[in-house]
Amino acid sequence: MVNKPFLTSKFRALAVLAALATVGLFASPAFPAAAVSAKTPARPALSGAAMTSAVAFSGQYSGKASLLIDNSTVTISSISGSGKNSLFGASKASGNGSAPKGSSSLCDPFGGKGSITGGANKITFVVIKSGSQQGCSSGESGAVTITFHGVAKASGGSGKGNGATGSLKFKGTLHLGGTSGTQSGNFTVSLSGKLTVKS
Repeated sequence: MVNKPFLTSKFRALAVLAALATVGLFASPAFPAAAVSAKTPARPALSGAAMTSAVAFSGQYSGKASLLIDNSTVTISSISGSGKNSLFGASKASGNGSAPKGSSSLCDPFGGKGSITGGANKITFVVIKSGSQQGCSSGESGAVTITFHGVAKASGGSGKGNGATGSLKFKGTLHLGGTSGTQSGNFTVSLSGKLTVKS
């Protein structure tokens, strides 16, 4: 029987890409003022304290995904795409993942890791397997289209994505020529959400 989760996983990896949303600045808390005697010099204010900002994030990517569908085990070996996002523009998305064994439904949960990189800027993310991250196949054999959606959690980054945390919703499609063995196909994915980064 054909497993659709692999499709989902693949998507998730891709989806893995991207990031965050609304606006806001948060300064690290200042030290509370303390009463100082004439004999005790005032404490100098801390400098260089890290600042964080909340940014609106959206992005779109397309590319290829490679998977191995072995009975009901799906391994997404690689996801590679290109596109742009609102935080640092033109960038590459990559990832990998898997779908659980033993699933026989057309819709299955998936999970994995991924990243979005553009020059010195990077965001890493993880998608945890759960019913919230699903991929659904249009059929059980032959050429199929997988639609997927879920939420990716930012887990760090560098450059404009320095210390990225937050959640981003993703959704997309993956086209495959078959539902067993080694498969590769084209995918598209869009992401949006809220991310907090360090400056």
